[in-house]
Amino acid sequence: MTTWLSKFFILLFFLLPLGLTTGCATPPGSNASLVSEKILANEDEIMLWQKSEEEQRVLESTGFIYPNPELEDYLNMIIAKLQPQSMPADLKIRVKVIKSVYLNAFAYPNGVVYIHTGLLARMDNEAQLAAVLAHEMIHCTQRHALRVFRRFKDRRSFLTTVQQTLMANKGLQELARNLGFTGSLAAVSGYTRELEKEADRLGIDLMIKAGYAPKEALVLFDYLVTEIEREGLEEPFFFGSHPKVRERINNLQNLPDDRYAVRRPATKNSKTFLKKIEKVILDNAGQDLRIGRFQAARRGVEKYLRINPDDTRAYFMLGEIYRQRGQPDDARKAIKFYNQAIFLDPTYADPHKAIGVIHYKKGHRALAKKYFELSLQLSPDSPDKAYIQAYLKQCAQNGEG
Repeated sequence: MTTWLSKFFILLFFLLPLGLTTGCATPPGSNASLVSEKILANEDEIMLWQKSEEEQRVLESTGFIYPNPELEDYLNMIIAKLQPQSMPADLKIRVKVIKSVYLNAFAYPNGVVYIHTGLLARMDNEAQLAAVLAHEMIHCTQRHALRVFRRFKDRRSFLTTVQQTLMANKGLQELARNLGFTGSLAAVSGYTRELEKEADRLGIDLMIKAGYAPKEALVLFDYLVTEIEREGLEEPFFFGSHPKVRERINNLQNLPDDRYAVRRPATKNSKTFLKKIEKVILDNAGQDLRIGRFQAARRGVEKYLRINPDDTRAYFMLGEIYRQRGQPDDARKAIKFYNQAIFLDPTYADPHKAIGVIHYKKGHRALAKKYFELSLQLSPDSPDKAYIQAYLKQCAQNGEG
């Protein structure tokens, strides 16, 4: 007997190929505005909204949501500035942040927009943020999920291909487990080529009406392409796919020149934006470090230090990046940054412990012992106390190497 879960994955299989087949025919009337239609006027849309709410409850119970109410308030202030006058009364756009290093943002049909810390951390100003939020808002106001669902809900020809894709891509499986089919449709597949063009075109209009510099959208997407090429990213996510981001750039470049000829001063608001996301930048660098993306982590910490040049823990993280990477001369670079952290805060125990580890691995037991002991003196109740004591025991047994 077919279970509800198997039905769920079958429907997910039907929807996911959309992003892999952007050259296929678009839904009839895809350029027509549906903003004036009454929300939840039919069974399909009721189902999509109910499923969205169910999936969001699961997502927000997993610990993926980034806990920063001040940041969330700021993002919702930006999205409120972007909202069109013709906004459907029943549709409320809200923004939440997901703790994830991957380059992504997506919107559920019911108006909840999720943006990853990885994408936020790579932005430089409020105008770039507005470009992404405006695009996602258009997917909601123009009801793109409903339009795509009506086009593809009865098509089964891609099932085998998508099953193979899911089995071969762990990242895609993880996303499916956490987002469900409506979230996966938006986050992984995106929409048809024409609907993405519509979201870019109308999103730029919203940016301009809100007073933002529209060319910052191109600046952001150019940077993302460079990041994808530099890191060799192979993400299943929309903004982590080189072809999809390149297509976004082409969409924006093909808009008439007068879209970018803003006569009044246009807003970037870099300083305010960077202060609002500074913690995101450092936290995201820490996530990059934990999964071994050392270049991305280093660039994130360096960006953070341009905002807060005397932050002790940022220098400690740079030390950790080089120590864990372990390439030739990395130990020397790591010690340099640990010492900078100690200079800024002599009571900070972690860099002493880290220097001790480096000396221990080099066979300098006496020096390692000195730094381990200093670390315990500064933080006698450290969570790493047993770990440090084990090193001290080895130093006592082995002597100087």
